[in-house]
Amino acid sequence: MSLSEVEPKAPRATYQLIIVLSAMIFLALPFVSSFNEFLTSLVMSFRLYTFIHDVVVPIEVRMIGAILQYLFGIQTSVSTTSLYLQGAGRSLSVVIAWNCVGWQSLVLFGFTLLTGLQGPYTRRSKALCVALGVEGIFLLNLLRIVLVILLAFYFGYLPAVVFHDYAGTILTLIYLVLFWLFSFKYVLERVGFKEEQQISQGEVEQGSGTNGGSSGLCGPAS
Repeated sequence: MSLSEVEPKAPRATYQLIIVLSAMIFLALPFVSSFNEFLTSLVMSFRLYTFIHDVVVPIEVRMIGAILQYLFGIQTSVSTTSLYLQGAGRSLSVVIAWNCVGWQSLVLFGFTLLTGLQGPYTRRSKALCVALGVEGIFLLNLLRIVLVILLAFYFGYLPAVVFHDYAGTILTLIYLVLFWLFSFKYVLERVGFKEEQQISQGEVEQGSGTNGGSSGLCGPAS
């Protein structure tokens, strides 16, 4: 069996997994609060939340404050875990809890890695794929939090809560599909792919040389 026959299995399995996860998540949307509470209790039992609260949250708060102030022109003050917005006769105080930074989307991404990286890919391309995916998840969560804050600031609490509870999950699923489309096409590199290209190129050049010689022999006699 050639590598070209093995490779398509990983993309198919990954997309199938995303479809299954999407179906499960959409079925669970009415119970999303209970599910988040379950995940939260699980993370708290291993005390993983301390790293998120002490390291991740302050970094994200500062980055979100900079985005709101310099990109959207909203006067923003930040502390370790909170932001205070003022502008256009409005004011808003926002607390970023450790459970709201989007680590759940990182869990979903981890599930897709189990199938996405099963193909015969080089270690370097796999590492690059993981790094790009984690970075993309981080930026996606920054975008999600910024949108939630903007909705709360301009339109009120209810639209922000609806977006926070439901649209964030949909954004994550869309991101996963686009990410794996990009990774399978441009990032992941099959083992021996360069050697195959060199062999194919050599065969083409050899075939061109043979055809050139034959055409010379078949020319009109002088």
